[in-house]
Amino acid sequence: MSISPKEFFQCPQCKNIYLLDSQGTHTCEQCNNLRLEKISGRFILRCRKCGLTQNKNSFIQLHGNSKLICQSSNCKGQLKAIRIGVKPKSNSNTLRSKNSSPIKGFDAKLPPKIPKRRKLAASSSHEALELAKTLAAQPKPKIKKSAFLPFPIIEGNEESSSQKVSSKNSNLNAQKNPIFQNIQAFPPSPTKPDNALVEKTHAGIKNGDILILNGEKYQIIEKIGTGGMGAVHKVKNMNTDRIAALKEFYFTRFHDPESGKNFCEKYWKRESKITEIQSESPEKTMKYLGNLHLTQFQNPEYYIFLEFIDGIPLDKWYIQNFPDLDHLTLTALQDLIKNILMPITRHMYFCHQKGIVHRDLTVQNVMIVTQEDGNYYPIIIDWGVAKEIGMDQMYHPRKPYYVSATPEATGIRNRGTPPEVMAGFEPIATTDIYMLGHIMFYLFSGGHYAGAAATNEDFVLHPSDFNPQLPEEFNKLVEYMTQYEPADRMADMVKVYDALQWIYDAAGKLIQKIQSPQKRIKYYLYCDYNQGFLEIPPKTIVNIGREEILNVGRTHEMDGHIYNALLPTDEGKFSFQLYIDGDIAYIRDIYSPMGTYLSNLTMPNRQVYNNVAIKNLDNVSIQLSRANLGNMLIEVPFVAPDGKTYRIPFKIYAQEVD
Repeated sequence: MSISPKEFFQCPQCKNIYLLDSQGTHTCEQCNNLRLEKISGRFILRCRKCGLTQNKNSFIQLHGNSKLICQSSNCKGQLKAIRIGVKPKSNSNTLRSKNSSPIKGFDAKLPPKIPKRRKLAASSSHEALELAKTLAAQPKPKIKKSAFLPFPIIEGNEESSSQKVSSKNSNLNAQKNPIFQNIQAFPPSPTKPDNALVEKTHAGIKNGDILILNGEKYQIIEKIGTGGMGAVHKVKNMNTDRIAALKEFYFTRFHDPESGKNFCEKYWKRESKITEIQSESPEKTMKYLGNLHLTQFQNPEYYIFLEFIDGIPLDKWYIQNFPDLDHLTLTALQDLIKNILMPITRHMYFCHQKGIVHRDLTVQNVMIVTQEDGNYYPIIIDWGVAKEIGMDQMYHPRKPYYVSATPEATGIRNRGTPPEVMAGFEPIATTDIYMLGHIMFYLFSGGHYAGAAATNEDFVLHPSDFNPQLPEEFNKLVEYMTQYEPADRMADMVKVYDALQWIYDAAGKLIQKIQSPQKRIKYYLYCDYNQGFLEIPPKTIVNIGREEILNVGRTHEMDGHIYNALLPTDEGKFSFQLYIDGDIAYIRDIYSPMGTYLSNLTMPNRQVYNNVAIKNLDNVSIQLSRANLGNMLIEVPFVAPDGKTYRIPFKIYAQEVD
């Protein structure tokens, strides 16, 4: 007897998904609808609760005639079918509150207002001539350098980069209009006598070839990098002797076998435009020199000329300067914030205000340039996968972000890539915020990369897992910036900048506190039953038993319970042990019949040890933080004469002494 094949059906009323035999009629188990509809065409299955994409082949092999649920054992949510190509309806009710902020102390702030550009009168009017003369006669104000550069004020977007007047057109205007006669956009480049070198006449490129851009000759020196879609060459301007960089596009790599089209020119134009726009930032940037399109060969050739960045990638620079965590002091963390993270934040805010998302902000795409005086600064490179996004889509993402639309592009899976880019969804401002959070994770953790994420929670990064001495504020900031949902991250780079400045100031106060004379700290174990304080000397194993607690007691009403609950130490047994080293307490219970319990702990310990007996667990460690001191409970259970089980509570207190 042959078994009929199973197919996916959907209830038209409650939208539940079923995997059933194709023959016969079926009824919905939830709403009792008498007819189910077969799902045809291309579609994917996704969990309504957690957003996990389901494996249809696994369902066909494992599930029977029942309502389908999420494959994740921790979810069990209902499934929905998403037809490929169908655009969803936007849901404005799911937008995140603008003023919400999970980090205590980080006040939500709106981006600075964008001043509108004031337009001058026509160049032929008398008022315009008088205004130009007045402005030219005024002295230029001196700009004082401070520890923190103010956040850049971005002018309006009414003019695109393609509409701005080039230096060549400015010189032409100077000849026609007297307003521009005393204004020169760029100083003249030093010229050298022309030589016999001519532009290359063969396909491809090799060392020694000559390319001509805007009348200036560039000679190929060497290839300095190769990627999947192109290469980067070091070139020399034969007119000025300046070094530049040349990006070559591999034309054949942009061929689409399905449509038969080649998209090399599309990506070449897009990268040229985006690179030129970002180079106008007030921060130090990679300057755009121009592009070149050669059509005389069988395959057209596409090139972009860029400023040559004489630096090294951030990851290599970091390993050279911070080989281990001992070098990653608070002062070094302050320098990383001021000299690397804050300039990146300001520059990315400028780009976001221009509608540009980098989408590949990694430690390899940040070059560190070191000056002769030892100071250093970052420059962001490789805008090849950057995208232009409308300002109406840049901020305030929907939530959930991954279940209301079909991915529109192939995902990018690099280390530190946010989930929306991996899944192929539209990148937005919080996409770059996540990737900047991964750069912070790398810098704060001692040079570790994010591991592969198996669950949604794995996308949230915790640098303190690799750097226990990292202040909690640094760890919270990275956790906030790397949330799974884009709507749960910081809304824009202004808030990231404010948080970095707040952490910078907090680190400075902490450095002053460390450098000031330190007071000695004494730790005491307090028993609530007899109000006794037992001092715990540092780096000494203390056995906690019956006599130790009874001898330090101040009241004696509950001594009978203490006597029955705790074991005598003089018999070689004890209820539990304590060992304190620095601000870490280690607890061990070997002999207690019912074990020792921990409760009222901070979140990291609560997930593992709250209300779980630590009997036979060796060296359970507890952070003696402000939240734990005087609050955490070490409880020893015992059975009273009435047959009920009670617990004797202990707490740990600290006292500063000279």
